[in-house]
Amino acid sequence: MISFSFCIRCWCIFLLIIIAALFSGTHGDCDFPPRLQDADLKTTQNSFTIGTVVEYVCRPGYLKIPGRNTTITCLSNSTWSTPDVFCKLRSCGNPGDTLNGEFHAEDFNFGSVVNYTCNVGYNMISKFNYRICQTDGTWSNAVPQCEAQICSPPENILNGSFNPTKDEYYYQDSVTYKCINNLVLVGKSSMFCTEFGNWSSAVPHCKGVNCANPDVPNSKRLSGFSGPYTLNSAITFKCNDGFDIFGQSTIECNIDSQWEPSLPQCLGRCGSPPSLLYAELKPDFVDQKTFSSGAEVQYACLIGYNPISGKNSTIICHDATWSTPDVFCTSQICPPPENIVNGSFIPQKDQYLYKESVTYQCFNNMEIVGDPSRFCTATGKWSSVVPSCNASHRTQWHSAAPTWPKESHDTEA
Repeated sequence: MISFSFCIRCWCIFLLIIIAALFSGTHGDCDFPPRLQDADLKTTQNSFTIGTVVEYVCRPGYLKIPGRNTTITCLSNSTWSTPDVFCKLRSCGNPGDTLNGEFHAEDFNFGSVVNYTCNVGYNMISKFNYRICQTDGTWSNAVPQCEAQICSPPENILNGSFNPTKDEYYYQDSVTYKCINNLVLVGKSSMFCTEFGNWSSAVPHCKGVNCANPDVPNSKRLSGFSGPYTLNSAITFKCNDGFDIFGQSTIECNIDSQWEPSLPQCLGRCGSPPSLLYAELKPDFVDQKTFSSGAEVQYACLIGYNPISGKNSTIICHDATWSTPDVFCTSQICPPPENIVNGSFIPQKDQYLYKESVTYQCFNNMEIVGDPSRFCTATGKWSSVVPSCNASHRTQWHSAAPTWPKESHDTEA
């Protein structure tokens, strides 16, 4: 009986010890320490009782900030103390400049990538065009290198050469061409190596230029008396007296062996315009004695004559000769005059031109009263009044010519 009671007491004590142990473990430990972005935990333990201190170390690519605490502690409330910010990104410093190029980057810290580009006319010759800031604070790769664009030597030309001559030419190097034997260079004389590795313009060529000795009749030369006439050779002409120049007085030999502008002409002046039947010069031209080639003069029909529609009343002077004028005036026309009682008129026609006349006569020995002669006037009407016949003694024919009024002239064609 005593033995059984003792066993029960021992068993209760054992349970109390176990419960105390369990209670102590549940409320006294901290969870696993927090993970930090820039640092790793040093310890390898898995349980952390109250008062436990753990330490962190900065990850690769980060540096410890002096004076900052790298540890945290498991507090009595089973939580960890707040960690300091004790790591910073490692800087690699300036990655290095490259000749004839530049780099682009936001910063020089761990993980940053710096990209290099070459200036216009230069090419990247390095395998890598970038550098990366590494964990140890150094830059990957070497500083990229830029090399000037290269052009092959330009083409040679027939009867010419270029300078300078080299095995290869770099960006913006230039050459200049020239011709030999007095030949003329056609095209641009200079060209340069471009950013794309070709030349800036087409290759020129050499060409012989020789203009013929020009002949301008009725002129003399003021310059350029003798050849040879090569590119840009010039001659100046002056016309002889009585001739006027048409075109430019000075001409030059061009690249195509042609004179430019075209040869001038020395054309003779005209004298007074010819007199025309039924027309006269308009007043503006009456007093002028000479006329240059190309000058125009106008005529007006005389009184009694009318302009013909569509006909030209102008003549033109060309090299001392007047053009052949049109027949541009036609006579005024009168209808047949009135008949008279006991008489008639002669000649009888369907129409009468200006100044044409008729003569009246009476029958049966009647006497004519009035002027027996009438003429067609400039207005298209007959002069005087119609005569009449009177029974008297026999009359004689009037043979006297009609009296014409003094003429005046139109002023418009």
